[in-house]
Amino acid sequence: MVGERVQFRSEKWRQTEARIIRAAADLFLEHGFRATTVRAVARAAEVSVGRVMSVGDKDAILVACFDRWIGQLQDGTYSPPPRRASLSKRGAGTAPRASAGTGVTANAIYAAAPGPPRATSAVQRHLLELFLPFLEFFAAHEDLSRDYAAAMMRVKAEPEVFNALALDLQGRLSESLISIGIDDGHARASASALYDSYLGILFRWAATTMTLSEASDALLATIAFHTRARGPL
Repeated sequence: MVGERVQFRSEKWRQTEARIIRAAADLFLEHGFRATTVRAVARAAEVSVGRVMSVGDKDAILVACFDRWIGQLQDGTYSPPPRRASLSKRGAGTAPRASAGTGVTANAIYAAAPGPPRATSAVQRHLLELFLPFLEFFAAHEDLSRDYAAAMMRVKAEPEVFNALALDLQGRLSESLISIGIDDGHARASASALYDSYLGILFRWAATTMTLSEASDALLATIAFHTRARGPL
């Protein structure tokens, strides 16, 4: 009986925590990180301020929200909310911006990019398209993404983007590299390097005037290196 009560409380707490994260995610997307208060999250989740703070401060909650969004993007369950005009005017007039869920492809990005067309293999385009949902999400929520990058530097807990989510996406990358003849060990190493490059590009994007096309270009350069270094195209 005692074990059942403990299990019931634990499950109830997980459900409450998930409700808090969902409420915060909706508020962050609608109002932005800085305009969203812990009290507003508590009201939306129908819990006390103390219960929200037991999940973490605003930084930790934002990181948890991004873990949730990234997980949904990886498993294909993310549904974008109604589009809100971006507060950022960065990159206007330099390249088209994608929004999460628009179905932008690697070919479309390079057709719109300045300069001569890039010659890429089907595998390179496929690898780039594995990353596109995340690039699109950052493009659609630039201000929130910059706040996320800053929050990642402040939180003490290790987010899932470095753990389970990383392993899942690296597994997909590795499978694609093996499919073109790269041996298993090199494929795993390259998949890890590609993932680290992707994270680095996202953080650089958040801190600079980089555009979606430029971020995609930087990522494709890394993809090209790893697909040409140890296997045929």
